Amino acid sequence: MNLIVRCRTPVLFAMLLLPVAFLRSNAEVVTLTVETFTDKVKEKDTVWFVKFCVPWCKHCKNLGTLWEDLGKAMEGEDEIEIGEVDCSLSKAICSKVDIHSYPTFKIFYDGDEFAKYQGKRDVELLKLYALSEADKAARSKLEDDDKDDRDEL
Repeated sequence: MNLIVRCRTPVLFAMLLLPVAFLRSNAEVVTLTVETFTDKVKEKDTVWFVKFCVPWCKHCKNLGTLWEDLGKAMEGEDEIEIGEVDCSLSKAICSKVDIHSYPTFKIFYDGDEFAKYQGKRDVELLKLYALSEADKAARSKLEDDDKDDRDEL
């Protein structure tokens, strides 16, 4: 009897750890919902690169691990977050941000849509795009702040 328990314990332990390992591997991509989307994309000085998809879309399925791979590639980049919205569960968000085809990739900054990605679906290209748009968003914010300061004088 002891032998059976000893053999099962590692299996049970491994089964318990598997979901934890899976969750950790996807930790770089934030799932956005109706409850969290608006607050997250309004985070001060944070660029959000968001994938909008539905589970039944063959083009979304064909992405495979692209978005998770992008999340990992962006790890350590300050003030750039990678998010995803399941439009089958969060229809209100997708309607609000004008999503009509899947997958759609958009950049948000200070709560507003800043850009829409329409290039090749490649981790390095997506990363370069996110970094470039984050830089543009930061410069745009500085220019707006400078303009506001001049208007006050």
